[in-house]
Amino acid sequence: MLEWHDTDILILGSGGAGLFAALHALQANPALRVTVAVKGLLGKSGCTRMVQGGYNVSLHPGDSVERHFMDTVVGGKWLPDQALAWRLCATAPERVQELENEIGCFFDRNPDGTLHGKAFAGQSFDRTVHKGDLTGIEIINRLMEQVWARPVERLEEHRALALIPASDGASLSGVLLVDMRSGAFRFVRARAVLLATGGGPTMYRYHTPSGDKSMDGLAMALRVGLGLRDMEMVQFHPTGLLAGQETRMTGTVLEEGLRGAGGYLLDGAGRRFMLDYDPRGERATRDIVSRAMYAEMRKGNTTPGGGLYIQMSHLGPDEVRRQFRGMVQRCADCGFDLAGGRVEVVPTAHYLMGGVICDETTATALPGLF
Repeated sequence: MLEWHDTDILILGSGGAGLFAALHALQANPALRVTVAVKGLLGKSGCTRMVQGGYNVSLHPGDSVERHFMDTVVGGKWLPDQALAWRLCATAPERVQELENEIGCFFDRNPDGTLHGKAFAGQSFDRTVHKGDLTGIEIINRLMEQVWARPVERLEEHRALALIPASDGASLSGVLLVDMRSGAFRFVRARAVLLATGGGPTMYRYHTPSGDKSMDGLAMALRVGLGLRDMEMVQFHPTGLLAGQETRMTGTVLEEGLRGAGGYLLDGAGRRFMLDYDPRGERATRDIVSRAMYAEMRKGNTTPGGGLYIQMSHLGPDEVRRQFRGMVQRCADCGFDLAGGRVEVVPTAHYLMGGVICDETTATALPGLF
């Protein structure tokens, strides 16, 4: 049996991008019928909730959008689409201010009341706005509350199966979904469909994304003939927790801020090795650090678990506990002392840099799909 559902805007995915899109659509036109479809529960699935480190934004004295932009394109070896990279950097201050002033997020502050900028690798300025080391939970919880307070239709535990073109093939008609509770198929007709499904390289042995990330959105776009780009560009995060094959905690991220704050990467013999590969040491970009770690692992300079170590104790155990409470607790749950000892880590597949080709407005070659 096929059920039918009509809406103005259908948003596939309920991470930060999807929920923000729903709020912005209703802000632009409160009369719109907006529907969010998600594999799991709204605000409880996907990757935004898992974000630890923070949000890069040029809001601090001495920083600028231009400087943020140059860090972005230089860190990407000049491969990013520069129009899109500029749009990302230029609109970041507006998004963070909106998160605080309208959505209700509370980010960490300096003693003078200004937003605190955390040190992250690959940056020429400490610009990462954060909520401790659990920033994603703060953002997604506040967005979720705002969406619940508005007339947004929710199709929870619905999996998108296919993008359905119009009969003439010139535009998008809607999306075929399956209700994972009942097994019923549902066709949602929409005037516009927003792909907010994310990526997620979960095919690797060690990976960070949640298990529901299977790149369905990209697969559906490819099946209707849309172009994808940079699909080989998989970012590896250098410090995935290595806690053994018996736990799903293996592969989860120990956040970038640990290295940004001055953490050391050590080989199995306790030797710091990153300065052999880059003068920035552990604060080099993720691709450089991950490749250096793999090189050391291939040489056999590994820990008992087959990885390497991250050490924070030289910064002072109490200071580490203060700055990285969530990370200290995560490591303690797996039997490691992050504040006073060493923790085994391994590079872990973190982010898919590629995706559907679109313009600066996110419009694709298929009218009606963004």
